Amino acid sequence: MTQRKLNESAFFSRLLLFNLALILLLGVLPQVGIFQYMIQAYNTELYRFNVQSVKQIRNTVDEQLLMPTVQIAKRNLTELSDDNTALFYPMTHPIRHDYSAIVNVQEALSALQSEQPFIRYVDMYYFRDPVFFYGTRFFYFPQESGRDPGFRTAWLDRFLTTDAQVGWYAASAPDASGGEERLISYVRSYPYFAPLDRRKAVFAIHLKESAVRQALADSFDPASGLAFIVDEQGELVTGNADPDSGAAYTQAAALWAQRTGGEDPQQGSFEAELDGREAVVAYAHSRVNNWDYVTLVDKSLFYKKAADLKNLMYALWAGLLLVGLALLYVLTKKQYGPIGSTLQRYSLQLHDLNEQLAVNKPVIKYHYIMELLSGGHRIPPEPGEEAAGVSDIGNAQEMRRFLGLERLGDRLCCFILQPRSVGPGAPQLAEAYQLAERLEAQSAEDARIWVIVAPDRRLYGIVDLRLSSAEAGSLMAERIVPAAGEAYTLCIGSTRQQGSDAAACSHREAIEAGRYGFFYPDRLRLDYGELNEEERRSTGGSVRFFADLENGLKAGERNRARQAVEGAVEEMRSGGFTADYGRQQLGELVYTFHKTLKGMGVDPQRLFDTDIRAEAGGISDAELFLAWMSERLDTAFGHLEERKQRTNRDLVEGVRQFVADHLYNEISLDRAAEHLGVTPNYVSRQFKLNTGSTFIEYVTARRMEAAAGLLQGGQMTVSAIAEKLGYQSTNHFIRIFKEKYGVTPKQYQKNGPNSPEQEIS
Repeated sequence: MTQRKLNESAFFSRLLLFNLALILLLGVLPQVGIFQYMIQAYNTELYRFNVQSVKQIRNTVDEQLLMPTVQIAKRNLTELSDDNTALFYPMTHPIRHDYSAIVNVQEALSALQSEQPFIRYVDMYYFRDPVFFYGTRFFYFPQESGRDPGFRTAWLDRFLTTDAQVGWYAASAPDASGGEERLISYVRSYPYFAPLDRRKAVFAIHLKESAVRQALADSFDPASGLAFIVDEQGELVTGNADPDSGAAYTQAAALWAQRTGGEDPQQGSFEAELDGREAVVAYAHSRVNNWDYVTLVDKSLFYKKAADLKNLMYALWAGLLLVGLALLYVLTKKQYGPIGSTLQRYSLQLHDLNEQLAVNKPVIKYHYIMELLSGGHRIPPEPGEEAAGVSDIGNAQEMRRFLGLERLGDRLCCFILQPRSVGPGAPQLAEAYQLAERLEAQSAEDARIWVIVAPDRRLYGIVDLRLSSAEAGSLMAERIVPAAGEAYTLCIGSTRQQGSDAAACSHREAIEAGRYGFFYPDRLRLDYGELNEEERRSTGGSVRFFADLENGLKAGERNRARQAVEGAVEEMRSGGFTADYGRQQLGELVYTFHKTLKGMGVDPQRLFDTDIRAEAGGISDAELFLAWMSERLDTAFGHLEERKQRTNRDLVEGVRQFVADHLYNEISLDRAAEHLGVTPNYVSRQFKLNTGSTFIEYVTARRMEAAAGLLQGGQMTVSAIAEKLGYQSTNHFIRIFKEKYGVTPKQYQKNGPNSPEQEIS
């Protein structure tokens, strides 16, 4: 009896342990694995999002604010070195008593300040005869004045006493309202590498910190996290909101300064803790100076949905585990009878979890295919190799089976469907997803199509093929182009043997093909292989069109200027140049247009009410570019013609006034032209065109009117009047007078004119 009880007790213990192990194996461990995979996928995306965001912030601030600032200094101090120019003259000449030179420097600095809207002040310090120009309107001689340079002390003393060459400084300066504003100063010496004893000048550009802060806020919404800039000493420069509004930016900057070593100094990310919360810090080093761009995102904000799901799953698991443990003893006591019903319950719970996983399947598929296109995964992997980042859910083969991405053939081809228009006429996001479903539904035995939709409504696709390259092109034309219609342009990469980086290479080629959509807006299909990218040149474009545009503007030849623009576009569309070079050449064409107008005394910013150089960069295709340039040319020529007519009217009035002022003196076309500051031929031609009379005819008419008045006065003889009016011969005067009034001067003086003539206007 006792032995049987012992055996039953041992059996019960073994059955209890077996059931417990079965519960852990079937209920807890798979769910933990699934959740860990999801968390890892979210982590990967969070790190990628932050690194891409901080790189975008760096590129925006560097290219839009810092690089233009450095270029202003380079263009005016390095590329121009003529001692007679305004900025260089004080380096070799004393200007203490030269008011003209002082005014020239101030005007030059004012022009530099107006080049960019984000520039607050431009300063210049000269060593030759020490003088400090600051704020573009003020200056003083340090040896004679005890003025306090104010916020400029932060850099001025260093550049006056050391061999410092360049530096960036952040400081507060008084503003016009009596308060203070934050400024960021770019300071450099001239010559750039000269020691202190050979230095000639120090040049400084002060940027509005608010402009940098706005650029950060536009690139990274403060609601998404903190974005800020720290200098090489780890001090906070600015952030994507007002740094003085709270201690968050100061704490974040301190957290950045306390980071551990071992990271890539140029860019990267790491985890940290801020105010007891987990956060991800991403950083990128500036390409212009020693600043670091940093973003800090609270993981709880990014993981809100994931955290809710995690808490729900934890509660579900905990409840199930407690119920299972409570029932375990009862089920074991009743032997194996109730185990079937218990397993059924767990099966239902696993089914619910699988449904949750299915809901997230599109997100997993999107990131998996993006990894393929960027080279993160390989199709197919080596036997037994697990896909990076998904080892907890199985190997790469299982992942592809789960996502429906099983390999079909030994070749693949990538494509991109990019919308042909933007704005209200562009395909909506829902339409893009419907198109992706239609394309994947066209998978067959010879080809399988995988498609994902990017946030910008582009469709990225991979075609797994059993076909040759030529057959692959036909498949694209027969299946994808009709499905996409005219709303999209199909950009196709080359067909490649499946390998480690085949998808990434073909995807890059599809992206490159898409660049040519600018020059071929009417084409629904752009095939990288047909574009002959390797044979296209990135140099050697004709500069004749730039010269024709410039000369056409200066000569007032509208057709010549228009033909120059059309010729430049047609040359870039001819197929001999790369897309990037073509866009660069059209940008140079717009720059030539802008520069020529400025050289002719026209302010393009005021004429067009915008910066045409920036506006040109947003044009989506060559046809729109031609129409845009044609409209801008019409506006420019209309303005130039109006200015020319206004100038001609002023010239005619000037000639009339000159004749009236010098009627009794020697009058000649040469003297009138010299008085007006133009050439005699120009005066003669424009006066004739605007009045219908020659200069001589007009002068003669005014002299005859004056002679008639003198004759009616009766105080002077005919010869005296002729001499007063500049006639050497009295007979010549009499003949001209008679031609004008029909009588001789004597007869006119005695009886008046027989038939008065109309005055020449």
